[in-house]
Amino acid sequence: MDKKPFFSPERVEILLALLIALVTLATAIFVWRTNVLGSTAGDLIHSGLIDAIKTQASSNEDWRKVYEEASYARDFSVYLAGVEAMESSGDANLLSQAKNLRQYLLPNLQLISNPLGTDAKYHLPNGTYDLQKRFADLESENTELASLNPQHSIDMANAYFSQQRWESIGLILLAISLFWLSLAELSRKWMRPVTIAMGLGLFLLGISWELVLEAIFAVSRSSLL
Repeated sequence: MDKKPFFSPERVEILLALLIALVTLATAIFVWRTNVLGSTAGDLIHSGLIDAIKTQASSNEDWRKVYEEASYARDFSVYLAGVEAMESSGDANLLSQAKNLRQYLLPNLQLISNPLGTDAKYHLPNGTYDLQKRFADLESENTELASLNPQHSIDMANAYFSQQRWESIGLILLAISLFWLSLAELSRKWMRPVTIAMGLGLFLLGISWELVLEAIFAVSRSSLL
């Protein structure tokens, strides 16, 4: 009984079917992977935008508080100067008014201007207040704000989007590989080795491209953590 040659038409057909199935499976896996990358990047963008809104809202509230304290501190300074002027006038009526203001108004103004109006570290030599320092202290006191880093989320999202774009090239290579392997089924006998070689070469190139990209971007993203 004669043995069939190793590359008999039947075996070539089986080989082609296996290669087409393998390329189809690899393509499906990497399509899924690119979808995961896009979804992850979208989630990070969403998270980054929410964190940015929270950060801005918190900063706005801190500035509102700073200016509120500054307003009360200014009022305290103005009324204090007026009370001192009344006390130095020698007028009995003005002295009485000054006593009432010092007893009831000034303590309340000073209290609500705290700590900007009362803490010496916020007082500048020219008699004004260091609003930027007070704002920085308020920002540092917000532990929730300190944990937010919207720019980091945006950078990570950009890394995932970039990987998704580059991996689309690998998908194109796999699609062309599938085309050549499918063409091999329709090719004449003498053309089959060429078309199979083209399809197999592009398949290996596409797989290598995808795996190398995974390694490169994994290292790149780890530097952002």
